[in-house]
Amino acid sequence: MRPEILKKTYLLRKELSEFAVSLKEEIKKEEVLSKWSDYTPEPVYRYLAAEDGSYNRRNYIGFYLYSVSGYAVGFKPDGTFSEEVTGDINLSVIKKTEAVDQYLRMLMFLCELKALLKLAFREKPEVLVIDGTLSSRFITLFPKTDWFSSEEFEGKIADIAGSFVKEIKENIFNEDITAFSKAVKDRLIKKLYEELGEKGLRKDIIEAALSKLAYFEYLILLHTLFYGLEWNPVVIGIAKTSFSTDIFKKSLPDLRIFHQFVKETGYSKPEMYVNLDELKWEFSGKFENIEEDIAYQLKDVSIRYFYGKYDRGRTISLIELYENPAHENITPEYVLDTLSYFAVAGYPFPLKKADNEVRITKEDMEFIQNLLGLQREIHGREGLE
Repeated sequence: MRPEILKKTYLLRKELSEFAVSLKEEIKKEEVLSKWSDYTPEPVYRYLAAEDGSYNRRNYIGFYLYSVSGYAVGFKPDGTFSEEVTGDINLSVIKKTEAVDQYLRMLMFLCELKALLKLAFREKPEVLVIDGTLSSRFITLFPKTDWFSSEEFEGKIADIAGSFVKEIKENIFNEDITAFSKAVKDRLIKKLYEELGEKGLRKDIIEAALSKLAYFEYLILLHTLFYGLEWNPVVIGIAKTSFSTDIFKKSLPDLRIFHQFVKETGYSKPEMYVNLDELKWEFSGKFENIEEDIAYQLKDVSIRYFYGKYDRGRTISLIELYENPAHENITPEYVLDTLSYFAVAGYPFPLKKADNEVRITKEDMEFIQNLLGLQREIHGREGLE
């Protein structure tokens, strides 16, 4: 870093000290504690399964190399654990650089959710834990054709992808990403060729269709999480960060304010509801036409949330709880008792393990690149190395 820029760090020190003072002036401790219920969790073992996902990428001129993975782990009463892994390594010719992370994040959500559901069907845990918020799963963008190609196809590619939804549903747990399986891909390419001629054999057009089909697959998995588990596990999401200001209506997030003033274990009050209608959810009209019931039920999901501290230390989590009609009274105490049993340094160990197991590092991507013989592939930064 240039020293001219680094010098500005010293100018920021005074502003940083004033920042802490302004928080105390903006809101009083008494007001914060009036929104907090002290509660000492009584650790209770419940068979809990947790998940996490990861993705990483390297860009070259003309394409991306990416890896995406999902991992789930369940801890049994005897101290042993079961696990499930899904993932993919592939190439993408996506053109819109600002959409790359959106696309890969969708694939990551797909993989981690599939890993959790495969483990859940096998083990039937009592509690399922999503890394991050449940509501974040509803703001995944529908991949647009113009992410991959500048040509206009007037919805034909979405129509072709939509014609494979039934096949995806029937085989959804047979592959890590069923939409990318060879059987589906071969039939999809054949269909693209029949409808679009030689254009249907282009890599960008094929990937545009596959990306939509993967999104449809993701929606089916999301619906399965909320409506397809007959033993009705408790489904929660745990996030370490939040920018919501719904409780205190201040300039700083509620989570930051609780961190500043709350020292005792417990939870925030009152519990709040997530308004899914306000989320930036670009639900696919094509999928809605094909799977009207699934689309309707996904839009009808009810999620409530609170902030919880269930272990010693500073950590306060944003906890979202799926309001399953089969559960009349899953309380914050129930959730905190469960999480307290697994807590290590203020955070559930199953989520820590999932994070460690699933992470795809820069070194991993270099290793994959070398295995594929791409180390000499042009990436555009050669002159800076």
